[in-house]
This record gives sequence, structure tokens and C-alpha cells, in this order.
Amino acid sequence: MKNIILVDNEKNYTTVGLIENGKLSELYSESAEERQTSGNIYKGRVTDVVDGLQSAFVDIGLSRTGFWYIDETLDHKSVLGEQNALPHRISAKKGDYVMVQAIKEGTELKGPKLSSNISIPGHFVVYLYNLPFVGVSNKITSPTLRDKLTELLKGLAPEGGGFIARTNCLTATREEIEQEARFLIKAGERIQQRWEETDGVALIHNEGNILYRTIRDMLSDTTESIVCNNERMAEDIRQMVEVFCPYFRGTVEFYDKEEDIYDYYDIGEDMSVIYSPRAELPSGGFLMIEKTEALTAIDVNTGKFIGTDNREDTVYRTNLEAVKEIARQLRLRNIGGIIVVDFIDMADPEHKISVVEAMKNELFFDRVKTRVLDMSGLGLVEITRKKVGKELGSISQGKCPYCGGTGFLLVDAYVSRRIKYNLKKLFMNHDVSIALIFAHPVLAKHMIEHKAFSQECSSGIWSHKRIYVVPDESMDFAASRVVSGMGGVPSNAELLT
Repeated sequence: MKNIILVDNEKNYTTVGLIENGKLSELYSESAEERQTSGNIYKGRVTDVVDGLQSAFVDIGLSRTGFWYIDETLDHKSVLGEQNALPHRISAKKGDYVMVQAIKEGTELKGPKLSSNISIPGHFVVYLYNLPFVGVSNKITSPTLRDKLTELLKGLAPEGGGFIARTNCLTATREEIEQEARFLIKAGERIQQRWEETDGVALIHNEGNILYRTIRDMLSDTTESIVCNNERMAEDIRQMVEVFCPYFRGTVEFYDKEEDIYDYYDIGEDMSVIYSPRAELPSGGFLMIEKTEALTAIDVNTGKFIGTDNREDTVYRTNLEAVKEIARQLRLRNIGGIIVVDFIDMADPEHKISVVEAMKNELFFDRVKTRVLDMSGLGLVEITRKKVGKELGSISQGKCPYCGGTGFLLVDAYVSRRIKYNLKKLFMNHDVSIALIFAHPVLAKHMIEHKAFSQECSSGIWSHKRIYVVPDESMDFAASRVVSGMGGVPSNAELLT
């Protein structure tokens, strides 16, 4: 089955999902108010140099200064080998202006991590603007192809710059690679020009919005179509694909059916449980996924799966099944950093080796760089996964003001999307023309003040419907209940439009 990229656009919230073989495998969200910073390039000003840590703090115009560490200056050292041209210490002084790139999102406590190695990613290659190196993705294993790509990219690389061939080069033509490489070199020249013309701290290159980033990275020869439920955005995607992705042979479609786009593509259930710490396994087992400040812990449980009379066989089969779902959940939730998996204890050493090998094989197809270590004596497997952008939970969940940050509530934009999902299901019954949304007074007030669903009700799909909000103190802050109002409307209900 071909892959499909789904784009769900709401008033202030855009979600892009990748469906592979009928299952949701990747999901990225972005609000209009808060854009990703990783990948952006800045003209920054050094505010402090810490020689003992071989690092510097750099003002890049954000609320928190960025952290520039010598190891980030040597970001490509794992593939570069010995490079005498690379710096061994931060050479900038306080007050100096430096060109830096955000390589890791900031948090509430820390600013973004910065690197002075400037890279501009394309679909086929990554242009190393100020690093004279040519490399090939480790996932391209053919020695012949690796040699051809190395020779091609060395010929294309300008003085002082280089390229890394991405996995997508496996299906690319020479002409496509050359065309993109020249495009990226031009982009680097424009960045240099902005650097020279800009006075003071400034953003000189924006990595782009979620549409550009995800479509650039997700598109492959297996992509059948890009489907978007916003007509204007669908047209924007068509133009974007024509300019930046001429290699794409699929279609861009506007989705305007009555059924919610999630249900139509059979991922409604996935969207409902994606923020749950529990992930079910087909056999009846389950995973528990817990995020902490330092790492993400994943616990494997047999649950209802009783398997055979042989305990070792039951545990082994559960662990193998868990491997596939763990790989999927890491991509789906965009979990980065250190991940520790607590597999169910196995006695057979061969089974332990087999589970780890299966984990490595599943993560081989992850576009994000991962590393899997051997199983420890306690049955733990450590995984590192490069942090790319923000984890899904950090975008769609906000800190609860009533628990001091130890728990989370879904943000208003996501709650509104879930309400719209339930409204669509209710209005699938064409006899229903009135809907009641029971919600906590805080959420009810938010929907009224922000005129939720005003576009749909004024001239859109629900122009002949009436939607009321009913404040209910007994409801949880992020909970809601959507029912038909044909039997009567409560006196405290307020019409949304």
C-alpha cells in the first residue's frame, strides 16, 4: 500500500501525519503562535564565554540566550574523522557577532542549543555551508553507489562547503541531485548576503513552517498523495511541490467530504490515544511510556496475553511484538534523547540478542538518527534518538496550574479539535440540527470568546446547524461531552454563533 501525507488545518493549529501501510506512523503539529526554532540561522551576539565549559551564551533575539558548546561546533565529528580545520575551542569573544544555527529546541529552563556548523537540508542532500566535507548516509550501503555519490558531490561542493547525501538519493537521478545542490548553494549565498547586510542580532534564515519541513522530509517514491482539508492550503502545497519537489509524482488533493478526515482514513482511534501513556499491543500486551526531564522510560507488559504454556516463549513473543510498536511510537510521538526500554525478563541469551537485533532493524527505517545498545543484565535496552523539533506532547499539552507542573492538560487548540471531531460524528445524522457541548466553565468561556467553529457555522458545513455551549462545573478542565440538543436546550446554554 502506498503512503499518504495528511494535512489537517484548523484556525490556529496545523497537523501533518504520515500514513504508512494504513497505519499512522508520524505526526507533527504546530500552532500559529509558536513556531519551531531548530534549523533557523541567526546573526547572534556573544554575551558570555565560559572557558571552563568550552561554551558561550549567544543572544539570538529570543527570550533566552542560546547555548553554543564546542561539541556542537564539532557536530559532525562522528562522520568527519580527523579534521584539522575544525576549531578545538570557542574563538569568539564577548560582544562578537557570530553566525549560528539552532540545532535543538529550547525549554522553559534552557535556551536553544546552537552550532556554528551551518547546514541547509534538502530532500536529497544536506548542504554544509561552511564545512568542507562530503559524506553519504549510512543507510546507503552499496559501495558502488556510495562512491558515485561521493564523486558527484565533491564536484558540486563549492570552496569551503560540502554535502551529505541523504537516504532519498537511493531513488534520485543525477539531474535531481545536481538541481537541488545548486538550489541549496544559492540559498547559502542569500544567507551570507543577509548576514552582511543585517545590523545587530537577527534571524537571517527561517527553516520554514511545518508544511515545508515535513513535506520536504516525508516525501518519497512511495508517497501516493498529499491530502489537505483546507482548500487554500491545498493550493499552497501544490505550488510548493512544483517549486521545491519537482520529483514528486503523486497528487495533491483537497479533502471536502462530510466525514472527518481522521475517520475517513481510519486513524481516528490513533489520534484519540496518542497522548496516552499506554499503547496497546495486538496480542493483548501493552507499553507504558513515561517522559521525564532526563529520559523516556518504556515498560513492556504481557497484559492479557497468556500465550503458550511455555513462559519463555510467551515473553519472547511479547517482546518481539513490542519492538515494532516501540519503533512506531518513537516516530509517532517524535521522542528524542535517551530512551530506556524495560523488556520483560528472558532467560535465553539467544532471545535477548534476537530482540535487540529486531529493535535495530525496525529503527533502521527511522529518518531520525538512532542508536541501540546491547541489552543490560537487568533486561534494559538503551536507545538514543536525535532530537528533531519538539516532541508531540510538548506541543499539544500544557502544564497544569493546579498540580505545580507534575501533570498535564491538553491545550485549548487540541481540545477544540477533539470537539469538532465529535460534532462531525453527531452531525453525520442529518436529522440532528442542534448540538450541545458540555464543558468546564473555563473551556466554555474560551470557546465563546474565540468564536469557536464560527467559520463552519456562518458559511461552512454547519450553516444550518445550531451549536450551544453548556458550562458544567463537574467536568474536568480539558474534558467535553457532545450530545444532540433536539430534546431541549438548558437555560444556561449559550449559542456559539
